[in-house]
Amino acid sequence: MRILAALFALCLLAAAPLGAEAAGLAQPAGPVALTVHGKIASTNRGAVDAFDDAFFKFGNVSFDKAASFDLAMLEKLGMKTLTVKYDTWPKAYRFEGPLLRDVLKAAGASGKAVKVYAIDGYGAEIPMAEIEKFDVLLALKADGKYLGLGGRGPTWVVFPRDASPELKKQDDAKWVWSAIRIEVE
Repeated sequence: MRILAALFALCLLAAAPLGAEAAGLAQPAGPVALTVHGKIASTNRGAVDAFDDAFFKFGNVSFDKAASFDLAMLEKLGMKTLTVKYDTWPKAYRFEGPLLRDVLKAAGASGKAVKVYAIDGYGAEIPMAEIEKFDVLLALKADGKYLGLGGRGPTWVVFPRDASPELKKQDDAKWVWSAIRIEVE
């Protein structure tokens, strides 16, 4: 009888739809800071909903599935630090956040490039080869303070330009601040 019950339970588990937890991506417990969609394997949310996702709907953003991250989920990927002094900045800033490649890995990204979008709709394409080559940070903090909306938050793509001569030649077009969405292409 126990064997039959165990077999029945296994059959129920096998027939149950796999949720985000089974795919290794938890549900956000707090406000979502970043949504990743496109060519990804790990998801924890469905398609854009016209009512619940009014901002995405307003911006004509659509997807069937996505990976949503709150700040705690992003921090759990491993906080790295990077100090950068850009030519036009008043001083060097110490940034903290996960590596962009680790965020994309958590979402199961498999594309050749990503397009990072700011809250105002600005988008910049970053080749996956650059993300793998350099320790590009998805900054959540600057000088110990969380990046807020109205500033450069909730996330900011920051390149390690001071550590690499070839990045010093690059302009800041890929340094998307107030980033809320990444499309994997």
